[in-house]
Amino acid sequence: MAKGGDVDPMMAGKRKMAIFGFCDIRNFTDATEVLQEEVMVFVNSIGDLVHKTVDMYSGAANKNIGDAFLLVWKFPIGEVNYDETD
Repeated sequence: MAKGGDVDPMMAGKRKMAIFGFCDIRNFTDATEVLQEEVMVFVNSIGDLVHKTVDMYSGAANKNIGDAFLLVWKFPIGEVNYDETD
């Protein structure tokens, strides 16, 4: 960001290698009907499991969106062996 909090559209970007994953609670609508008031306890317990597991493998749960989780693993470019021609 530029001075004063403005975004500088000409600022150079950085190249990152990352893997994104998406986790969704299966049959969530059905579960909410059965669990009713306990649905947040259920979602939080699943979220705790997802966050701990992703963290264990050096990733991060980037966003929690209702019954879904966006997961990210970032890698330094020099440490990843990939072919850009694919």
